[in-house]
Amino acid sequence: MDKAILNKTTNLETILFYGFGLLVIACTLLSYIFQTKIFLAFPALFPLVYFAITDFRKIYFALLFLLPLSLEYQVTESLGTDLPTEPLMLGLMFVLLFYFIKNIQRIDFSFFKNSIMILLIVHFFWIGITSFTSLTPLLSFKFILAKTWYIFAFLLATAVFIKSKNDIKKFFWIIYIPLTFTVIWALFWHGLTNFHFDTINNSLTPFYRNHVVYANLLTVFLPFVFLARNWYLPASTKRRLLNMSVIIYLAAIYFAYTRASYLALFAMFLVYFIVNFKMIKLTIFASILAIIGVFSFITHNNYYLKYSPTVKTVSHHDLSGIIDATLKGTDVSSMERIYRWIAAIHMANDRPITGFGPNGFVPNYENYTVFIFETWISENPERSGVHNYFLMTLVEQGVIGLIIFFSLIAVFFIFSENLFHKIKDKELQKTIKAIILSMTAIVVSCLFSDLLEVDKIGSFFFIMLAFIVIISRNFKPFIKEK
Repeated sequence: MDKAILNKTTNLETILFYGFGLLVIACTLLSYIFQTKIFLAFPALFPLVYFAITDFRKIYFALLFLLPLSLEYQVTESLGTDLPTEPLMLGLMFVLLFYFIKNIQRIDFSFFKNSIMILLIVHFFWIGITSFTSLTPLLSFKFILAKTWYIFAFLLATAVFIKSKNDIKKFFWIIYIPLTFTVIWALFWHGLTNFHFDTINNSLTPFYRNHVVYANLLTVFLPFVFLARNWYLPASTKRRLLNMSVIIYLAAIYFAYTRASYLALFAMFLVYFIVNFKMIKLTIFASILAIIGVFSFITHNNYYLKYSPTVKTVSHHDLSGIIDATLKGTDVSSMERIYRWIAAIHMANDRPITGFGPNGFVPNYENYTVFIFETWISENPERSGVHNYFLMTLVEQGVIGLIIFFSLIAVFFIFSENLFHKIKDKELQKTIKAIILSMTAIVVSCLFSDLLEVDKIGSFFFIMLAFIVIISRNFKPFIKEK
């Protein structure tokens, strides 16, 4: 080796080089001695340690890149994790904590003097309170731990590392490349079965738990694909690639057969114009009235019992059958949702203030169900939740928790709409619109699923919160004065 190169090698790099070699040898021996492959995974943590010391910005972008590629791993029957994203979140949280402590005097805490951040802090604080009053404190403690590293890894890290337009572009491409790979992968395997409904979940292996997570992730990211098209000239290669990607993503969403995603696309179309006409406040108010009206109607004199499952309530296997059954109330998955929603309302009536505690729905809901709505899928072996994040929040965090969470969502949209109309820069306006539409897709998914605790969806929730605050702070010269 040339002497000049040797002179450039630092003591730290030498130590890390030999340390990594010794770690590989030690882990190989331990794996052989104990006859388990778990030790072979430890050397994979070495790059995390290295970048934590040298440039922990790379950990954040590696986490973003791996989000679409993450795999679910069941450690025990009751404990699962996402690999490698969840260990990366945990590691990034500790690195950020060390960074914040080390640079405490240089941190600009005014970032938190924002209505969105204040409500998020209140939301997190209330989760802590309901964890103490929880009927299942251990499960609630796991929930608040996971929520903590989500906030660090996706909200605070985004605030630290995404500061400019170029950073947002980098964010897009780092996620777009692996996500598009999984889309092509899924379409290829699904296409071999003529895009049959029964084979969609198998086509998504190993990257997605099911078609719901897959379709919702594509819908959440789609506004950024539209946004990125505007960054390049019409005849450029990247513009053509992104134009084609829009078609591919829409086709993938269609063949995912997920009704929530279809509804999200329609909602995003409406919100696109709602924001232009400054009608977000009116839309939120109308939505509240509509929800109250629907619940009052179906619960008055137990009207919902008219839709209890019958012999005609079955699982359908094609798109037209699914939509038709949904409208007629004969789709088994829809009935299962009602089964759990009814249980959730009964639970909320029983513990309205602090709820059952985070992660408290699944262990307790069976005693609150209405048996005539029970279906052949009600055994719930996968131990899934309410299938409505707002109802789940009501059950697990009480009325106060629901009000706080809903207020956070409402304030985000109101704040974002105001910022959209104050920004003078057209490119930033389009970026804000993409953020609003992405959050719209997340909120619609919350009406039919509990995906905010899933890494592929929950990550975007906190990233969108951070993006709006970052734009409002870092681009003040482009904001019109009152």
